[in-house]
Amino acid sequence: MKKYLELIFYISFGAGMAFGTSSFMMLSGLFEITRTPWVMISIFLSGAFCILISGSVAELASMYPSSPGIRTYLKVAFDNHTSLMLVYLYLFFMVLIAGVESYLFALLTKRIFPQLPTMGIVLGLMTFTVIVNILGLELPRGLQIITTTILFLLVITLGLYGIVHAPAGTGNLSLAIGGGLGEFKLLPAATIMSVFLFTGFEWVTLLGFSPKSYEYRIPLSMPLAIVTLFLVYEIMALGFQFQLSRETIAATPVPQVPYFVNLLGESGILVAWGISMLAIFTTFNAGIMGGARLIYVLTREGNLPKWCAKMSLRTGAPVGAIIVLGILAALSAIVIVRFELALLAGVVGSAIVSFVYAAFMLAAIVLRKKQPNARRTFRTPVPRWAQWLIILLLPLMGLMSLFSQVDMRYRPALTLSAFVILAWGLARWSLLRTSQSMRRTRTP
Repeated sequence: MKKYLELIFYISFGAGMAFGTSSFMMLSGLFEITRTPWVMISIFLSGAFCILISGSVAELASMYPSSPGIRTYLKVAFDNHTSLMLVYLYLFFMVLIAGVESYLFALLTKRIFPQLPTMGIVLGLMTFTVIVNILGLELPRGLQIITTTILFLLVITLGLYGIVHAPAGTGNLSLAIGGGLGEFKLLPAATIMSVFLFTGFEWVTLLGFSPKSYEYRIPLSMPLAIVTLFLVYEIMALGFQFQLSRETIAATPVPQVPYFVNLLGESGILVAWGISMLAIFTTFNAGIMGGARLIYVLTREGNLPKWCAKMSLRTGAPVGAIIVLGILAALSAIVIVRFELALLAGVVGSAIVSFVYAAFMLAAIVLRKKQPNARRTFRTPVPRWAQWLIILLLPLMGLMSLFSQVDMRYRPALTLSAFVILAWGLARWSLLRTSQSMRRTRTP
């Protein structure tokens, strides 16, 4: 693959991994807590944070090219218990988002086929995804580029169309600013919620075609993917503002449906469903496989039972890990569907990611000190003081975001606490497994 096509592939993968049906849900959640100008500012700030974080991720990737990403970076920088806790938290995030994506896809599908049961659609999608991954089927690189390009061009075009064809008397941003000055205090929480919109850009570090890819192509692809996503989200936020009332946007986890219906009539439902299908094409399959590889790595280290590392001799797919992740994602989806917890999962997921991204940046600083002479083909240009500022701000804003949704009260904080306790327990259990295994090995 030529160099420019390789770069385009990395950009399309990073942007495609981050953009899903849940992105529209998070836009709805942002409009629920604040107004359009602050929504747009929060998206800008979160995109800027992610660009700065991507520099640290790129530096870590250049030290350990094509490694299992998050596990390697955190393991070499921190003690094993801390790194395992963060890895398990990240896996919880992936499971939550798989549940959210399948639930939202089911909501859209039911708008076209109302006779189908929501739970049946969710479990059918999960089963299909697991089977595809077990068979080792992956999206060809060229098709990844084409699919992501079509997806973003379609969303941008419809967003701009909504802005240009705004009904008279709508979309007055000056009034929105004036009426929302009191909501400035919610900007930190909204910014962390917006980080959710970009999560996934870092998975491109697993895909380097060669060690030279980590010198500039992968480091460059991440900020370019983030800028692409920034433009898409800002245009859609403006389109929502010009076509729908804030109450309408905040009232549904799929605000794209009333938006497209407003623009295109009833055929807008089909457009919303088609966009969801394209988004699943670019994120769901790759996300499941990426999470399965992470479980496989943990198992090979002795942290999980051996059957989690079972491989298919025909395809080379980590069958055991795929089944584990698929079952967990299905259970997550069942709970989300049963209790309608999609936005709660998104808010908690945003908080988890804020801690993980802060850990990435801290890992780059720690390794500069622990391994100053290690080979780095890329060094983040972000000054040290800015790195420390982000490390301190991200977790703080993540905790603030847990209390941003007034209707949820203390549920996000309690849910995150439960996940942290579970991650701590799993990390302790994993360390006990590995220590017992080492003792058995040493025993004659």
